[in-house]
Amino acid sequence: MLGKAWQWLTARLSGTQQDALRLFVHRHPTYQSFWQPMVTPDNQPGTQIQIYLEASNMAAGAYGIVAAEIADMPALQTVIGVRDAKSRTFAPDNPLPPRQLTTISLHFLINGQSRSIGEPFRATVILTDHVGGRHSLIVIMH
Repeated sequence: MLGKAWQWLTARLSGTQQDALRLFVHRHPTYQSFWQPMVTPDNQPGTQIQIYLEASNMAAGAYGIVAAEIADMPALQTVIGVRDAKSRTFAPDNPLPPRQLTTISLHFLINGQSRSIGEPFRATVILTDHVGGRHSLIVIMH
């Protein structure tokens, strides 16, 4: 606790700006991320990756997520969904509400087998918002 307070204080005093959008891999059992081998539509080996993120939008306005990618893993298909708190549904055009937590669903179809099958999955996920800002996080799934 003291460590986080110290980091916050030193960031404020040094003028370092923290990102208004904070992302974490969702840990609730309802939103379990996974990866598994699959066969692509052209009968090639592939990998299906489902990642649920918990997003904390600390900005005064809503964020729209327009793109998602996994570094060094070109995707055949990417589906982005942001959970709407009222309807409890995921849709790509739902914004991340200001000053709230919400869930983001990322579904990737990757051409080729993941180098991580049988061991923890490690990758850098990069999200692009509606104004061109890029937000990255390292994902580790067991």
